[in-house]
Amino acid sequence: MNAQRIAAVIPVKNFSEAKQRLQPVLSCKERRRLARMMFQDVLNVLVECRRLAAVYVVTSDPDAARLAGTLGAAVLPDPIVGGLSGAIAHAAQALKAQGVDGMLVMPADVPNIDVAAVERLLDAHAPPRAVTLVGAARDGGTNALLCSPPDVIPNCFGHNSFRAHCQLAASSGIEPNVVSLPGLHYDIDRPLDLLSFLNVPSRTRTYDYLTGSRIARRLQDTAAFPSAATILSGAMPGAVSTSFQKG
Repeated sequence: MNAQRIAAVIPVKNFSEAKQRLQPVLSCKERRRLARMMFQDVLNVLVECRRLAAVYVVTSDPDAARLAGTLGAAVLPDPIVGGLSGAIAHAAQALKAQGVDGMLVMPADVPNIDVAAVERLLDAHAPPRAVTLVGAARDGGTNALLCSPPDVIPNCFGHNSFRAHCQLAASSGIEPNVVSLPGLHYDIDRPLDLLSFLNVPSRTRTYDYLTGSRIARRLQDTAAFPSAATILSGAMPGAVSTSFQKG
């Protein structure tokens, strides 16, 4: 078992600015609520994982900061400059200054995360110098990045960051450890991601919100998704609209 002190970091955008790529199918209020639910799902799991030394939330959103404090997570102010990568670099330096041995960066939009997945990441990690990561299924991004020490490589989150992180590790003399964790391969960033997420019912706040608010049913009925009936029929039997069935 990994005996080093590893802390988790969740970078969180202002909820009011989150998930702009979902604008074609969700209102501003719905996107804000969805971002909050996903963050709560991720935060709850990381706080519950006893093998993590601490959980930090990097944000400038007062609501996210309050939620973090309620569950015992520490809050680091978002430096704003440098965007997501700047926020994570800021966290890496803060953790290193506090004597933390490793940093696990977890996005706030992977609601299917569970404690078992976090522990598998920790088990696969081999400090003192190591990079362990999980790739995103669709856009070449990185859905989990575990680094020892926290600043062992610069981070470059975003499109195609998975390959870039692997290359940065290799150029630093570290063989990147790639872990396959189905619950972490899929983040919710685009309309199709919503449909894929809804295809598998889960005990998450995110799933409850999407189904309870009737967003799931609305997505199924919209002409913007000709494949929605096929994707959602597994999650909502009997709810496929006639228009889609006629295809």
